[in-house]
Amino acid sequence: MSEKELDETLLDATFESWNRYLSSLDDLRPALFRYCRALTGNVWDAEDLVQDALEKGFAKLGATSHRIANPRGYVLRIASNLWLSQLRHRRVVERAEPLEPAPTASPESGMVVRDAGAALLQLAPHERAAVLLKETFDMTLEEIAHVLATSVGAVKAALHRGRSRLRDERTIAAPRRVPARAVLDRFVERYNARDLPALLELLLDGASVEMPGIDFEVSREVIGRKHGWLHHNFVSPFDGKPVDAVWETAELEGEPIVLVSYPRGGELAVGSLMRFETDGDRISHIRVYAACPDTVREVGETLGRKVAVLGMYRFPGALQARLTLRKRAEM
Repeated sequence: MSEKELDETLLDATFESWNRYLSSLDDLRPALFRYCRALTGNVWDAEDLVQDALEKGFAKLGATSHRIANPRGYVLRIASNLWLSQLRHRRVVERAEPLEPAPTASPESGMVVRDAGAALLQLAPHERAAVLLKETFDMTLEEIAHVLATSVGAVKAALHRGRSRLRDERTIAAPRRVPARAVLDRFVERYNARDLPALLELLLDGASVEMPGIDFEVSREVIGRKHGWLHHNFVSPFDGKPVDAVWETAELEGEPIVLVSYPRGGELAVGSLMRFETDGDRISHIRVYAACPDTVREVGETLGRKVAVLGMYRFPGALQARLTLRKRAEM
């Protein structure tokens, strides 16, 4: 017995609701990003936590019967709970699988001794969240207690302990698994030559492309099809004009990434970013930060580059573009 496809009317309604939901939270997104950035300690994990919190918040709306009078508290509470849950899961894994002794920090290891601000990462989870909510958003003790689902007394204790520990703490960031720089260099070279077949050769058959909050494509066939993700990097899905983007490989904290830049005022300005996972000499996953202006802005400025983000967390006319692309695909 074959599986029944989801009704396209339901998909379109959900897609429209998702974009309306994102639009309603636009004003809160910079603050949400700052909070997640301070919680996690790096820009990539912060964006992941933002996206996870938004997705869970959207899903919970369908099971919520009461008014959400405080949207900021709503998304901050979800982000806090997700982060605390991730830490609890990590501890379970660490207890089950003893870790290798931590290597000594050195320039070669890619481990970076961070400044005093990173001492936040040494605080216990509730201490870190409480300090951030107080110092970043100037929340009252009652508001913090609501976000963290705890008591005012517990918040007072967490603030006291956290502030005390912040005086002298320092931390070392663990190295991350990085993709093969040579593979990214070839990917960039082939895109700038506008060589679609050569680009596809660098993708694994089961490769995937993820655009947080916008789209997700799986398999080389889907990614490379007409009106697929790669095609839209050559021809705009909105006006059908050639895309004038220039790709280049850069490095952030030892990790090679790809900057997507556009001509602006006689020079190139970064408008999007990409991170990669590689398997041997092929690409297995691409994460595209096309609608993550807070992340793009921080990374671009860190690298000393001119930045020209759209400032939007979704594409304008997304629903109409979705319907138009579907019609084209059916032709």
